[in-house]
Amino acid sequence: MAALDFGMALARGMLPKSETAQRDLINLAGGRNIFKSEDWWNKAVDKQIKEGYREVAHTSKEFLTESGDYLPGKRNVSTTYGRMIMGQFSPISGPFGTPYQPTYHPLFGYGGGVQARTSVSYEAPEGSIFTVDPRTRQKQYISRDIDVFGSSGFPGSSRKDFTAGELKDIEKAAESGAARVKAETEATKASQRRLRRGTGGIVAKALLPGEKPATGLPALGQTGLGLGTATLGKGLKI
Repeated sequence: MAALDFGMALARGMLPKSETAQRDLINLAGGRNIFKSEDWWNKAVDKQIKEGYREVAHTSKEFLTESGDYLPGKRNVSTTYGRMIMGQFSPISGPFGTPYQPTYHPLFGYGGGVQARTSVSYEAPEGSIFTVDPRTRQKQYISRDIDVFGSSGFPGSSRKDFTAGELKDIEKAAESGAARVKAETEATKASQRRLRRGTGGIVAKALLPGEKPATGLPALGQTGLGLGTATLGKGLKI
């Protein structure tokens, strides 16, 4: 059974068109360039169809370290409360500069025109590779964004079912992919048959160096003009 990476499986029509569902499969496989068997991809898609595909809870960052590995950074989430004044967001401070903590109502929000803005930052793990910006003198780390899927019982753990249209697209893609694989297999078999026919004639029956004819007679061209002991009827043991 052939091993395929994400791109190869997608080209064969084995995967859904939904970008969110594809991100789920890439995460399950361990990356775009990780090879999995055809059976693995089929079972993963079957599970998505039966149970739905996982949605991304949030994105995170991984940092390149001196060991050559990418390690996750520490995710810090902070919320600032404020009001829009003259088109600008103006933060609100509590007494003596303490963080402002308004009361939240599920129907009316925070009230008084107060809005909440959340910011996310990451702390690079020890040993991360960085360069220093000569203008700002700040460290610039080599990082990459990754999708984080919620585990069972945690936020973001919900699964989303395919729509009827998406399921129909999956069925069509699977049929098209199966037909394409069948055509490729038939073309390979035909090529092998032609090869066998081409090597099954006189060339296939030619003697290899050192072999003797089954008749007991010398091979053609090895006895000269027949003046030696190999003359027909002379010097041969029957």
